Amino acid sequence: MMLFTSILKSVASRRDVKIFFGFIILPILVPFLSQTMDGARDNFGQSFLTFLDLTLVTQYRVILPVMIFSLVITSVFRDEIDSGIMFLYKDINRTKIFNAKILSLFAIYGLYVLGTMVASLLAYYVLMVPSGDVSSNLFPAQVADGGQSLVSILSTVTLNLITIVLVAMISISSKTIQSVLSGVFFTLLVTVSPMLIGIRYLFPSGYVEMSHSNLGTALLLIVVLFLLYLGVCYIKGLQKFKKVEF
Repeated sequence: MMLFTSILKSVASRRDVKIFFGFIILPILVPFLSQTMDGARDNFGQSFLTFLDLTLVTQYRVILPVMIFSLVITSVFRDEIDSGIMFLYKDINRTKIFNAKILSLFAIYGLYVLGTMVASLLAYYVLMVPSGDVSSNLFPAQVADGGQSLVSILSTVTLNLITIVLVAMISISSKTIQSVLSGVFFTLLVTVSPMLIGIRYLFPSGYVEMSHSNLGTALLLIVVLFLLYLGVCYIKGLQKFKKVEF
């Protein structure tokens, strides 16, 4: 626990993390960036949950947050290996070090999601609901719509967690630019996958529409894919980390 706390404090103090957290304000900017609120109800105005879903998806597709966080991930692994900082951990079990680093990155992302939820809540109920152009409902009127929004949020979160482990795995043995680009390309591939026949179902986001009619199956497939991607990247990353000479 002390190892995790120490690494988490180290990660949280990095400049790039502060820049990454800056994207939390995105939902607050929505009312100001919109030229008109006409049609807002159809896009994200059904409920707060719908708006939160749209916000998280937008953050993911913007690419820049993924790029900045990929830099953070690379600094946690590749930069510390190159700088010799990892020598300070030479007497600690490498599996524990690797797990602590991954969990600290998950924790930073968890704070990012939590901050986004708070910002979305403020933006929706303080700035948008008073305008009268969006619903004040917390959840969509239709249960199926609510289920789809929840599944969409889950798929976005799982994709980000996969990206963290993927970039971590690559950064252990690759340069910063290669590691960052791997995270960016993965995100771009996920983003364009709905337009590629047979590719969309390789990622958790490909089952969001299915959840509207078959929630249970969609959830199961998303969880299976998440565990598969996470497991492969984690095991490969741990194997590479154990071979690194500090």
